[in-house]
Amino acid sequence: MINAERNKNGLGPLAFDSKIASIAQNHSVDMALNDYFAHDNLQGLDPTDRGATVGYDCIKRYGTRYTFGLAENIHQGWLYSSTTYFNGVPIRDWNSQEEIATAAATGWMNSHGHRENILTDTYDRTGVGVAIAEDGKVYITQDFC
Repeated sequence: MINAERNKNGLGPLAFDSKIASIAQNHSVDMALNDYFAHDNLQGLDPTDRGATVGYDCIKRYGTRYTFGLAENIHQGWLYSSTTYFNGVPIRDWNSQEEIATAAATGWMNSHGHRENILTDTYDRTGVGVAIAEDGKVYITQDFC
């Protein structure tokens, strides 16, 4: 979905990077396990810091200029859209994987900063991580280099 948005805006696709995906996955798992939603983890590490702790540095050189660091989009959704009770038993209206992914992509495209990450022409690699908390929250992290 993200590459489709890039294509609509005349940009090339982002390539999958397994190291970036691992950084994103670890952040999603950490948010799910520790019940928080933020770009900085509970130790105060941002995406670039978290990458550096595992030996991943995103450095891009443009002649005499360079950029450094990972960009990040995060989303928190739910496994289900509603719950009704029948004789005290919860009945969930479960979201499909596509519905969850669409909600994240749509939310990011409707947010200035997240949209900017998706449509930055110098980003060429990405990784996505998804984790589900015990309460049904779905945490999605997408990191960019």
